[in-house]
Amino acid sequence: MTISRFTCVTCLSLGLTLALTGIAILPACAMDVSSRPQTSGLTLQEPQARLKLRLVPGSTLATGYHSAFYFQDTTTGAVTLQTDGLQPSIRGQTAPATVLREGHAWYAQQTPAIMNASLRIDTWPADQRVIIGRIQSANGPVVELVADGKRSQVIALVHDGSRTRHITAGTIFPDRRISYEISSNPSGALQTVVNGTRSILPMPPAATTPAMWFEAVSGQTGWHMPCHHDIARVTFTALDIQHPVQ
Repeated sequence: MTISRFTCVTCLSLGLTLALTGIAILPACAMDVSSRPQTSGLTLQEPQARLKLRLVPGSTLATGYHSAFYFQDTTTGAVTLQTDGLQPSIRGQTAPATVLREGHAWYAQQTPAIMNASLRIDTWPADQRVIIGRIQSANGPVVELVADGKRSQVIALVHDGSRTRHITAGTIFPDRRISYEISSNPSGALQTVVNGTRSILPMPPAATTPAMWFEAVSGQTGWHMPCHHDIARVTFTALDIQHPVQ
């Protein structure tokens, strides 16, 4: 796989001026994500029953699989992920989420890793906070992007063991559309680009040992209303995961 290249000189010049832990505003060309969602190498994780999960491999998704939690438009390729407020329904448990999970794990020191996505928030849950993407490890999330409808912002939650850092990663367009990139580099840099706003941070030390993978998510946070109407619904119009050779 190859890294997508910016198509304007302005994008390149801005990228060269960024310092570690810096934040920069990029022109629209920097988030030109044109590829249809690629689901063949992904595994769908969706609710099956209360506190249980179903895993659906990419080979099954390719046959036209759909459920109450997953649907792919055969014409556009857009993928819709939806939660159900009753899954699970026990207060204090993990909030409901439907996930497209990368099929192969990788190590931060091993290879550059990039996930690009474009999406629209179709339905906000009661608290208007939706997890839309993350780097996950066996020890838990490394970084999560959370869309906050009340503030029209995307927040990056960077987890380092017991500590979590909150960063405003970008704004949400009025039509609820978001384009984002999450990337990791063996140099130790962790980067997010959300609707043209770029943030570069150090990879959390606790995340450098375990294997990691990308996840595209429609997920709720914290306590949620235990009813079918409290849902999160996200449609991904583009999704691409790359592991370029150094």
